Amino acid sequence: MTFRPNPIQKRHRLATLGHNYIHIVKPRQLGFTTDYAIDMLDDALWTPGMGCAIIAHDRETLNRIFNIIRLAYEHIPDSLKPKTDTETTNVFRFKQRLDGVMLDSEIYVALKLRGTTVQRLHISESAYNKDRGELKRGAKQAVPIGGKIVEESTGNGMEDWYEEVMEAYEKQKSGLSGPMDYYVAFYAWVENPEYWLLGVLLDITDKERKIKEIAKQLYNINVSDGQLLWRRWKMSEMRSQLDGENLNTEQQFMQEYPLTLLEAFQASTGSVFDLEQLNQMLESKPIGGVVAYQMLHDNIDGFKSAQEVHDDNEVYAKYVAYSKLGVRFWHLPDKGIKYVIGVDPSDGTGGDSGSIDIWTRDTVEGKLLQCAQFFGQLRPDLLAELTKLLAEMYNNAFVGVENNMLSTVLFLKDIYPNYYMEVKLDSKTQKRSMQLGWRTSLKTRDPMIDEFKRLYEEDDLEINSAITIKQMKTFVKKENGKREHATGKSDDALFSAFIALQMRRHEPKQGRTFSEKASAL
Repeated sequence: MTFRPNPIQKRHRLATLGHNYIHIVKPRQLGFTTDYAIDMLDDALWTPGMGCAIIAHDRETLNRIFNIIRLAYEHIPDSLKPKTDTETTNVFRFKQRLDGVMLDSEIYVALKLRGTTVQRLHISESAYNKDRGELKRGAKQAVPIGGKIVEESTGNGMEDWYEEVMEAYEKQKSGLSGPMDYYVAFYAWVENPEYWLLGVLLDITDKERKIKEIAKQLYNINVSDGQLLWRRWKMSEMRSQLDGENLNTEQQFMQEYPLTLLEAFQASTGSVFDLEQLNQMLESKPIGGVVAYQMLHDNIDGFKSAQEVHDDNEVYAKYVAYSKLGVRFWHLPDKGIKYVIGVDPSDGTGGDSGSIDIWTRDTVEGKLLQCAQFFGQLRPDLLAELTKLLAEMYNNAFVGVENNMLSTVLFLKDIYPNYYMEVKLDSKTQKRSMQLGWRTSLKTRDPMIDEFKRLYEEDDLEINSAITIKQMKTFVKKENGKREHATGKSDDALFSAFIALQMRRHEPKQGRTFSEKASAL
């Protein structure tokens, strides 16, 4: 009996012709691992020097996949079988083809690549592989140019594979994919004709109505009563198995049987921000030097005083200097506008980055504007000095520095007066104490996240930074209920924005006079 691909497998083969690197995001049980295992066995049986490897994410899956290959091999007629050099629990090595041609080919299934060159690599349930660093540094590097790599998986939160898939998908959508880029193939559960039960619906929920609308719009599929009945049955089955899980039935279904690409990733992690909406957002390119100069020096009114020209030249000089330090600008300061700044500091070493975010204090044409951002490794004293310089540039903006690392705000207090501080009164001693900087605590954390989320959902924010948008996509609600970055991601730029918008609620404190200090920047 020969292997016959199902309709989705056939469509996949046609869609991916000419692509050597493929990401497959899919529902359960579409048979892609079986399809590729048989195809790779076929290559190993007939092509001299062909090395094929399948990487499984756990031992149980490894055995299951190799049993597919073993079953196919054992049922090949003896007259067609090549001479086998090695046969172990998870490896076939073929020595010589039936027509006498030397093969020296192999196909194996393992948890890791065995340190040899392979022409074909298939990674099963890639999102669940715990050692993605090894996949990148080892397995994928063993495939030469011209070889083929396929990664297939159901979604599993916003880990590394999510980021790789979305980066490739954005390139693909914009037409910028090259021959070395991954092709993203997504398949929705409504495309599988096997997901169907006999029967007629007597009622339909709002969610089911939405599913029908999306399926028609995206795939031109008229979802039948039988498909919705299958969905209800599958969800009832899942409901009985969710004991102790941190997922409701709806989330579990979306994770295992997604309707859209983003739905595959957001369900299990509890995305804080709507990924479908975020995916429509485009980053804004920072202002270039020529544009900045024109913005400052174009004479709209026909006349500028000598002082105005001097001020414009000064702003431009600062723009040039701070751009060289890594600051990205989208809106230059306007004399008639007040600004706020949020700072999430770091120690300037390791993987943690410091972030400075500058926003308008009030709306401009109906929106709060993200004007500039610094994101990178910078020593606490240098981060404080850069904050001072940017605050002065933006009309002596009011600054909130998170005090989880006191060094940055301690440096800032000696060189810049207009920063957030809190005076506390001890109820027993009636003594006042001053707390420098913004404290992200159980009391303040959720309200500032909620405030940003509300402004975002009501379309009151102009978010320009690609870094901020990226961190919004991986900002999730964890199993313990805490909202923070997904494992392996960061949220420093996002928290600097949260803090900046909180500064709108606080009147600037009366400043003190400081002696000028030479900047080290």
